[in-house]
Amino acid sequence: MTHSITKHLIFFGFILMDIAVFSQTVDQNVQQSAEDSVKYVVPNQSIANINMLTPPEGFVVSDRFNGYVHTRMATAIMMTMIENTSYVMIEKGMTPEFFAANQLVLIEKKDFLSDHGVKGIIYKATFVLSGRDFVRYFVYAGDLNRTLWVAVTYPKMGEELIDSEILKSIQSITFNPTTNEQK
Repeated sequence: MTHSITKHLIFFGFILMDIAVFSQTVDQNVQQSAEDSVKYVVPNQSIANINMLTPPEGFVVSDRFNGYVHTRMATAIMMTMIENTSYVMIEKGMTPEFFAANQLVLIEKKDFLSDHGVKGIIYKATFVLSGRDFVRYFVYAGDLNRTLWVAVTYPKMGEELIDSEILKSIQSITFNPTTNEQK
């Protein structure tokens, strides 16, 4: 049963990763708006260095996505680097319409500063999948030119055990990971 939940989490995570921030398909980095002559840069998604975050105890590197997984807790931490944009710009897309369209209920939104001086924003939401309640964190952290996107999903029934550990992990975000950090 846990394997089935994990498969659903992974599937749902990939769907959200595809639609969550940018729903446009582009061929180049620089695009021009059809309505006017304003040019804008389209962000690129790339694989984030998983050493940019220290996972909670018991998490291992996933072999199915870029990030970490705790199979017994059915919890996934997925990481993506978004180039050419700041988390402040991404925040503009995190509207009530975004949450409603993705069947998410926003619980909390807050700014944070990691232990390594990386600024960001955390969104905590809930959703129901196959009759089960889940918690999803959307974490966007970075600087003027890039944003680390961390998506954390876990079953709501484990919230008391895992939530504080996830928040400690988010506090560990760094943009200067060393090769000696935990993988």
